[in-house]
Amino acid sequence: MFPNVRGHLVQLSHKHGSLIVVQTLVALGNTIANSFALVYLVRQGHEYLDCALFIFTIVIVSLALMSFASRAVVSRFPQSIETGMIFLVLYYIGLMFLDGWYLVFIPPIMFGIYMVTFWVPYNALIMHISSSKARGATVGAYFLIWPMVTTIGPLLGGLIIDLQSYRILFLTAAVVITANLVYIAGWRVLSHIRQRTIIPELLQSLWTNIVQRRRLDVDFAGVGKRLIGGLFAQGVADGVLWIGIPLITFEFAEDEVTLSGYLSLFAFWGAVMTVALGYLSDRIKNRTAFVRVCAAFSGISLIVAAIASSAEGYGTAMSMANFWIAVVPAFLFTMLLDQLERFKKKGVIVREFLLNAGRAIGATIIILSLIAEIDLELTLMVAGAAYLAIVLVK
Repeated sequence: MFPNVRGHLVQLSHKHGSLIVVQTLVALGNTIANSFALVYLVRQGHEYLDCALFIFTIVIVSLALMSFASRAVVSRFPQSIETGMIFLVLYYIGLMFLDGWYLVFIPPIMFGIYMVTFWVPYNALIMHISSSKARGATVGAYFLIWPMVTTIGPLLGGLIIDLQSYRILFLTAAVVITANLVYIAGWRVLSHIRQRTIIPELLQSLWTNIVQRRRLDVDFAGVGKRLIGGLFAQGVADGVLWIGIPLITFEFAEDEVTLSGYLSLFAFWGAVMTVALGYLSDRIKNRTAFVRVCAAFSGISLIVAAIASSAEGYGTAMSMANFWIAVVPAFLFTMLLDQLERFKKKGVIVREFLLNAGRAIGATIIILSLIAEIDLELTLMVAGAAYLAIVLVK
């Protein structure tokens, strides 16, 4: 890593330490356990279609909340983040004890609520504390946390599954997230859970905007059409990859320990790129060029992975894909910040809405492909095409 980037990370850790700790614990809990959620469904006897419905439920719940209740989320940041942590714990408890169709639909509802109530206020906070002069490096540093943790999280998860069981795996994640919740809110949150959530506000917003007003709680003013298209295309790719990567990789790996090695390898290559290019974009001031180059190579790599006939070929192509993919979300986010400097909360709402709308489309494509009995590996071409479309972003 370049010395000046290292110095920026040290400065960031002092200035934004709490946010870094919070996201690191979230990433640790999720990469240890949630990386194996779809494989767990398969181990429980579910088909790939059930796995696709699992992800589809997550993004539909998230999309509904972003469409009709986003203002309630950004109105009470602390309680919203705590709500997200509570529902993430409930998600892992659901994975531990539910089975059958309850397992396919109830935990995803919990995860969908977590995605909105945690990430919307969290990303809004990042927007507020990032300066325009060092925005690329700052956002890159935050986006680096997840791939860095993912280089070790799946390895730990695979080891827990091999030595213990999936139930212990999900219990471990629940304990980590509970520790994060206590770190955020203190021990009082465990005795005052009802008062520390924004569920009444979410329900009221859904009722008001769907039944009474029948309007979206999203404002696209000030966001360029090409950037809107780029964020939507990223969401489409997410919807495909969230389902495809764990299941396709598991087909090549054949066991959880080997799968964990693949997932950690993919994350490592993503971590290599993020902060360095963020720093360079702050100096060069041309984020669009970086997005286009990374999106193009991401799309090509995914298409190569889709037609790979061996584990080695697939692993190499997916490593290269993740090498480039990790940069695109951070840069699109930074470009959105640059466009909506004065309307940061709105920027987060717009981004999460577009991503979840795209994810719903991507998951739907997977569902239709599985119904049509199309090879799951070929659906990576859809994700590749989505990244190639991001080349047009401006």
